[in-house]
Amino acid sequence: MKNQFTISSAYQWKKEGEKINNSERAIKHIYKIIKSRFSDNDNKKFNYNINYRKLRSSAGRTMLKSIIKRIEDSQVVIIDLTTDNKNVFIESGIALALEKSNDFLSIYFIREKIDGKKLPEGIPSDLQGYFISEYIIDKNEKIIFKDNNSLRMSIESDVKEYFNQITTNFNPINETD
Repeated sequence: MKNQFTISSAYQWKKEGEKINNSERAIKHIYKIIKSRFSDNDNKKFNYNINYRKLRSSAGRTMLKSIIKRIEDSQVVIIDLTTDNKNVFIESGIALALEKSNDFLSIYFIREKIDGKKLPEGIPSDLQGYFISEYIIDKNEKIIFKDNNSLRMSIESDVKEYFNQITTNFNPINETD
């Protein structure tokens, strides 16, 4: 086990001309919250390396091998189901299969809640039983998750459990939150 906690993501990449899409904004938002809750910039008594990366290929490997390796090296994979994207569904299947043999891999599903829009009809039935955290983009462009902090608390629990396995002296910040 390494002293690094990795959050990876799968989502429909931005379309041409977009600066950043809402899926990426939402995932980076939750990552920043998690990272900030486990950092101690003032006195450096905590050293929890939490990083983020997209599921995509790397140089020298096939796309599929790269994605599998990135999922295997992750502790959390956040998958945005806002769009009906076949690549995201494949990545979901790979992550769910790998989760079965990895005690320190958790998969979380999110989607943007758009007024009147239901989940895409193309969502495979195997994913329909999972809890999906919904988020909105308010009029001030702020990301708001509508899940009573369920996603944040679940990922925080994953971080605590992971680092508890690394060190017996783990004492997270904001334990009472």
